[in-house]
Amino acid sequence: MTHKTQKSISHWTHKHEEYCLKNQIPRAAQLMWEWLIKKGQVNIETEPDLKDFNKWISRHRGKPYCRNTIKSAFNCLVETRVVNLVKKYTWHVVKILTRPLEYLKPKRKLQKRNIFDSLDRSNGTNFVDVSLQQQHTRIVDNQILFSKYGIHFDATEKEVLNRPRKEVLLSIVCYQIADEKVITQCNKKVVTREEVKNPPGWVRTCLRRRYWEKPHTFNQIIAKYGNTTFIEELFPDG
Repeated sequence: MTHKTQKSISHWTHKHEEYCLKNQIPRAAQLMWEWLIKKGQVNIETEPDLKDFNKWISRHRGKPYCRNTIKSAFNCLVETRVVNLVKKYTWHVVKILTRPLEYLKPKRKLQKRNIFDSLDRSNGTNFVDVSLQQQHTRIVDNQILFSKYGIHFDATEKEVLNRPRKEVLLSIVCYQIADEKVITQCNKKVVTREEVKNPPGWVRTCLRRRYWEKPHTFNQIIAKYGNTTFIEELFPDG
């Protein structure tokens, strides 16, 4: 009985492959997703060790992936909403929630209804539900946005994640500026990174102190993005 239950939730189909093709998910990330599904780790919080995934890859591929490939594959799954990162212990041990394929499909538009048909006049419950849903969406979107730049936060860190998109973008830009180091090699200027040793901690402080409002940092942002359309996303109010 237990075996049958496990088999029913460990099913990789052609629809998963179609989703990967449509969203340009690379082969390594696709195999990682397939590995999670075959382990039955779908729609529940789990703590996989990505090194175990690499052992599985080594058995089937003949050789393992390098660390950067594994990290890139995992980040891809987070960015495409296949995986929701709950907590990161090390680069390879994480707490995640792998979403079922149905969750990733675009939701059908609901028929418009009169707001007064379902409005709870006694306590405004519906307005509270909408507010909580918007907050959850904002947290997930900002979590994915930070992940794209290699900065990972738990979904519980609302102080960081429950913020307007422009503040998140500004904190990322400030982080990139602080993380850069310009050196000269063969009479050419080369930009290197990894000057910031604790990116999540740095970003928390940046958001609390609003570094982008400091004159020196503001001028650096303008110098870097002032002639691009991206500046309108950073400062939409002008």
